Amino acid sequence: MQKLTTISRTLVGALFIVSGLVKANDAVGFSFKLHDYFAPDVLDIPFFLDYVYPLAVFICIAEILLGLAVLVGAKMKLTAFSLLLMILFFDGLTFYSAYFNKVTDCGCFGDAIKLTPWESFAKDVVLSVLIFIIVAFHAKVKYQTNKVNVKILPAALVLVGLFSHYILDWFLPVYFTLILFVLTWLVNKFLPKEIREWTLATLALITCIAFSYHTYSHLPIRDYRPYAIGKNIAVDMVLPEGAQADVYEDVWKYELNGIVSDYTTQDKPWEIQGATFVDRETKLILEGDHPPIHDFSIESDALGDVTDSILKASNAVLFVMYDLTKSDDEGLQKVEKIINELEQEAVSIVAMSATTESQMLSICQEAGVSIPFFFTDETTLKTIVRANPGMLWLQEGTIVNKWHHNDFPSADDLKKQYLNN
Repeated sequence: MQKLTTISRTLVGALFIVSGLVKANDAVGFSFKLHDYFAPDVLDIPFFLDYVYPLAVFICIAEILLGLAVLVGAKMKLTAFSLLLMILFFDGLTFYSAYFNKVTDCGCFGDAIKLTPWESFAKDVVLSVLIFIIVAFHAKVKYQTNKVNVKILPAALVLVGLFSHYILDWFLPVYFTLILFVLTWLVNKFLPKEIREWTLATLALITCIAFSYHTYSHLPIRDYRPYAIGKNIAVDMVLPEGAQADVYEDVWKYELNGIVSDYTTQDKPWEIQGATFVDRETKLILEGDHPPIHDFSIESDALGDVTDSILKASNAVLFVMYDLTKSDDEGLQKVEKIINELEQEAVSIVAMSATTESQMLSICQEAGVSIPFFFTDETTLKTIVRANPGMLWLQEGTIVNKWHHNDFPSADDLKKQYLNN
């Protein structure tokens, strides 16, 4: 059973580190997913709605720390039962989501890997089996020395590398895992046995917090969304030629001799003598392909829909504020400053929000800014950029750059780089 336990530890540890890091790369996006789960129409746990971001960061970091701990055999009783509690929580969450079809994308790997609820539940069931093995034999696993780690850590690093190359197309998880392993080696090399485990946990925690803080204060290091730099919004709003369209079927309800029955179009129930039409339902029987970008529009009461003109503009700046009530005041002032300094240039400028007009006026007045806003769907704005406010520079619909409000360039820098001024 020792070999089976070692294999289970290697698989679980590698997967937990990757899963935690991918979500920590975009913890803001993961918090949106948790918000969906806790919403009234799903789990209906309103208490957590105000704490989804701290909870998202906690889950991400917990996954990484538990992944490292199970690999090196640190505090195995605590680690094993923490893994068990976490996987049982995910089992319940994904089963509920799958059975009741509540949240169609689990968010287990952020936007990097899209899993249906049933696929996610199946993945969690496999993980549960591996974790049950770890729990059953955790007492036989001790904190590993560098000599023992040479056998298991390289195997875990290879798994992370394969996952990064073939699935994520992103090698940061390899480098991050390597940093954790180097910390493990240094702790084992230079510190006494009595303090190694908690010291390693502390150093790994600091590393995870630093990474999470960076991605929160700026933007995700790797962007898997359809609004990543280099993507063309207009192109991705259209299905390519040859794509599978949705397939629907009409179900006809006709009454015959006092009994209402269902018929297909091929049955031609209207030709049945004595049958009386009752109703018709259209059912989706095969979901086809969908464009990567949908529900993208830019509208205002005064100008109407300006989406096409913005996407066709040689240069356009989009300022995104999905919720002005939560926008950074200093960021709003930066937005106003850039708008004022670019308004005489050959560039289309729009500020987009899903906040109501009355709230817009009140918030802008409190922040001491004057910004003309256009309306865009809130979910779309959250997807475009993980900042509130954030900024994109478009050229004929192609996203050439995007920024968090902490990283907004000056108007002069924008002119030099994109307008050749």
